Amino acid sequence: MNVTDATSGSTATGTQLSTAQQSQDQFLQLLVTQIQNQNPLDPMSNEEFTSQLTQFSMLEQLETLNANSTQEMGYSQSLNNTMMLSLVGKQASVTGDGVTVNEGTAGTTRLDSAGAGNATVQVLDADGEVVRTFVRGVDAGWNDLTWDGRLDNGEPAEDGDYTLAVTVADAAGEELDHELYESGRVDSIRFENNLAVLSVNGRDYYASEIAEVGM
Repeated sequence: MNVTDATSGSTATGTQLSTAQQSQDQFLQLLVTQIQNQNPLDPMSNEEFTSQLTQFSMLEQLETLNANSTQEMGYSQSLNNTMMLSLVGKQASVTGDGVTVNEGTAGTTRLDSAGAGNATVQVLDADGEVVRTFVRGVDAGWNDLTWDGRLDNGEPAEDGDYTLAVTVADAAGEELDHELYESGRVDSIRFENNLAVLSVNGRDYYASEIAEVGM
């Protein structure tokens, strides 16, 4: 967690406590002023005075509750950020159709399919040319769709970045909804406005975009 975030959280809490105190002081000033300037011939009734004090008590309780909630949220956010740091160095699956070949080995690709059927996969190089096409049976849910890193002629693909174009169809030929995920190592994490931003395969993703995290 970065020190600036922690300091900002502390300052925000202090400001809210100060604001709560100001509200209470203003309420008391108004009550005292009202008592001092009341008509002696028509003084404030006990019921009205009690009502005023009750309102003050409720205001004080609400302000205290709000301050405590803000402080607890700050603690929770700090704990969450600390836990996020443990993801560095692990493999993560993120939404994407990219795949990188490194030393002849293609990165892991995962497919989340709405139903069982066949996935037709086209591998495109940096120029958009199809260099490999293969078909793989898939089940409903998560499936391994990793490319073997070879071209249509059986030769190993050159190291570099490629893109996958995938369609999934059931036994009747009807297209199925699906989502494609690429896997990569979490290289670093930074925090923007208390939100974790993870760098995977050289691209930035919010924690909410991470579908899976492995070893």
